[in-house]
Amino acid sequence: MKKEGGFTLIEVVVAIAILGISVAAISSMFISIRNVQTQTLYHDSANRAAARQIEALRNNSFAALTAGQTIDFTADLPNNLPDGQGSAVISSPTEGLRRVDATVTYTGSNGVTRSVTLSSMIGEIGITQ
Repeated sequence: MKKEGGFTLIEVVVAIAILGISVAAISSMFISIRNVQTQTLYHDSANRAAARQIEALRNNSFAALTAGQTIDFTADLPNNLPDGQGSAVISSPTEGLRRVDATVTYTGSNGVTRSVTLSSMIGEIGITQ
């Protein structure tokens, strides 16, 4: 009797199962990487928007900044921030100094609300005087 070479049905099923598990693990890793990249993009966009608002306020007249004032800059946020909202609160810790707290709130890709807050001091005299 001649023995024929080849794979048994059990060996083929085991190989397909191992291949399927490997493909599932790799695709899960790529999905996780994509989610992290999306969250990073949102966070970076929110951070840049808050910094832009602080710079815009810094370039305005110091007298235009009133302590207790809240500025809504939601319209200036980038379109890629889902449910984005932006506000800047002006306070005066000492005479001749204003503190700006710019906050950008958005909904992350996992549905969780996140926020970025940047703060800066703006002086009455300015850098050049």
